[in-house]
Parts: sequence; structure tokens; C-alpha cells
Amino acid sequence: METLAWYIIYLAALGLFVLRYGSFLSAVWLTGPLLLWPLIAGLSFFWSDNPGQTLRSTIQLTMTVLIAAYIGGRFSLNDICRALLWVLIACGLVSLVGILAKLGFAYDHNGVARGIFPHKNVLGGRMVLLLICSILLFAIGWHRFLTLATASVALALIALSQSGTAILMTFGLCTLVPVFLAWRAPAPLRLMSYLMALLVAALGVWTILAFDIDPMGMALDALGKERTFTGRSVLWDFAMGLIERRPFVGTGFDGFWDGRDGSTSSYVQYVLRQDLKNFHNSYLDITVQLGVLGLCVALLTGLWYGFRALAALHYGTGAIMTLPVLFLVFVAVYSLSEYALFRQHSLIQILLGATFVASARFLEEGKEFMQGSIPAVFARDDAKFPQSAG
Repeated sequence: METLAWYIIYLAALGLFVLRYGSFLSAVWLTGPLLLWPLIAGLSFFWSDNPGQTLRSTIQLTMTVLIAAYIGGRFSLNDICRALLWVLIACGLVSLVGILAKLGFAYDHNGVARGIFPHKNVLGGRMVLLLICSILLFAIGWHRFLTLATASVALALIALSQSGTAILMTFGLCTLVPVFLAWRAPAPLRLMSYLMALLVAALGVWTILAFDIDPMGMALDALGKERTFTGRSVLWDFAMGLIERRPFVGTGFDGFWDGRDGSTSSYVQYVLRQDLKNFHNSYLDITVQLGVLGLCVALLTGLWYGFRALAALHYGTGAIMTLPVLFLVFVAVYSLSEYALFRQHSLIQILLGATFVASARFLEEGKEFMQGSIPAVFARDDAKFPQSAG
């Protein structure tokens, strides 16, 4: 049923690509290094342990990248941020109701809240994204009562998820956001933002001391490790062993977790007594599947994304222009505990491509329309530029 739904989405997407072929081709051109991802995934067909699965997953990853490019070429960062807020608050409210009502689907086998998501870290990560969107939209004055309410729901669910990754990211977010939002503010306001960031950091230290919180344990949880070095640490040991066996090209894209009887993946599932589908770490998952080559491509793409994000932040003056930078930081940390990159049908993968293209389009359109000073052209919060008079 899920496969059928995705095929319907693919057909609808292909129709949109044809109807808006001009803007679609421009967006694909701006996608840049992200196009290398499905290319390398497709090439891994020739050495994959499961060629059929690799081919299917490569087609899915290609469509995921193209859909992300279309979204980034069609919509501004402001549009993407608002749409993401609506989607995540809907998921958050359903999750909150399920958790408060103590419905079975809202808890994992250990009794930890996960809402409608497969894992507590996924719930926590999605709510951190909701918190980012809420803060940025509040900063530009968009429905402030609503954004305050959504931020409150996000914080509540982050706490309920007990996700160390999400909690650490929330403290980091509260430290970074004031600094980025005051990027072009007058000196007194910048000073206030820096003091606020220090205040948040000091509050975090006080909270740790006052409530006897174990920061080392939280950090280990965020990294997917435990003090006893069991659980996910064992899973990561399996991943490192696979990387040592095939370090350069890996086992083939999506070719390891095939679930076949007698396969290495079924053995890992048997040892850990879990129905695992990944190694819960983007960097390890990419290296297992595509070797050092795939990891290098992913990291170089991250650097390219960071360059575009900082350029958009430099030339833009609206709070929304901090979205790509904050999202990149989020992805880098979130990927330590979940498999989110180089993954078909992944929300993080789609957002990565969409914000990548939207930032590039913002910079390209700025060059076309730049006639006066740069701040005058890039002052729009919604990252849209004036239409030419001609």
C-alpha cells in the first residue's frame, strides 16, 4: 500500500515537472552536488550485495532529490518554513494526544513516548524542527500567538520524548538563534543577543547542577552510546566491521538491510533482538553502503550547502534567512543518532534539497535584480525578489 502511494506521488510529481519544465530544469541546475547522490547510488548496483534492491532504492532516491529540487525552485524559504510548521504541528498534536491518552502506538517497547513516529529520537528531532520554524516565524511577526503555541507543543514533546539528542539540540538552538537573528542588528541589540546566549548557557549549567542531571549520560545517549557500551554501541561495532571489510565502495546502496534469511543483516537483527533497518547513524550508514567515496560526497555536499547558507545569511536581512544555517547544524547533529541522509523518502533529505535550491535561487535572483545596495535587494523576509518592470 505504501509503495502504491509513492508511485502515485511519483506520477503526480512527473506531471508537475512537465507542466513547469522551465522552472524545474532551472531548479535541477541549482541542485548541484545533490545530483551526485543518486548517481553514486546507481553505480553501486554493479558491486551491490543486493542489486535489485539497490536499483529500486536508487530510483526512489532520484525521485526524492528531484521532488526536493522542484519544491526549492517553486517555493521560497518562507513558504517552506510555514508549510513545515503546519505539517509538524499536525503530527505533534496527534502524538501529544496519543501520549496523554496512553495509547499503545504512542510508546515503544520500553514504555518511552514516541508519538506517531518510529523512535523517540525521531519524535524529538521533528519537534526541534518545529521549534526552529516557530522561532523564525515568530521573529518575522507571522501569527505570533500561533507560533508561541506551536513552540510550547514542541518543547513539551521534546521533554516527553526523553531524547538526549533533541534536548541537547534545544539548548544549542536557544544559544545560537539569538546570535543569528541579531546578525545585522545595531551594536546594542547585538550585545543583548550575545548576553542572552550567555544567559541560556548559564541557565543550562545551573539546571545541570540544581537537578543533578548527568550531562555525560545525555551526551552518550545523543551519540547512541551507553555507559555500559551495550545496545547501539554493539550495532555500531557491526557497522565498523563492515566498513573495514569494504572501506572504499561499501555493500551497495540500500543493499545491506535486505532481511534475507542467512544474511549478515538478519544475523545483526537476531543478536540485538530488534527489527533494525539501519545503523541509527547517517555517517555510518552511508559508509557501510557506499564506502568512503559516498561519505566524502555527502560531507562535500554539506560544505557546499554551508557555503550557500552563509552567503544567504550574509546578503539577506530577514530572520527566515537563518533557516538554512540552523537546518545544517540540526542535520549534522541529528545524523549522529538517526539515519537521515542519503535516504529515499526521508523528510530530512527532502528539506535538505529544497532549502539548498531555495537558498541558491535566492542568491541567483539577487544577482539579476541587484541595481542598488545589496541590503536593499535582499531585505525581504520571504526571500522573494521584486518582479522586473519590463
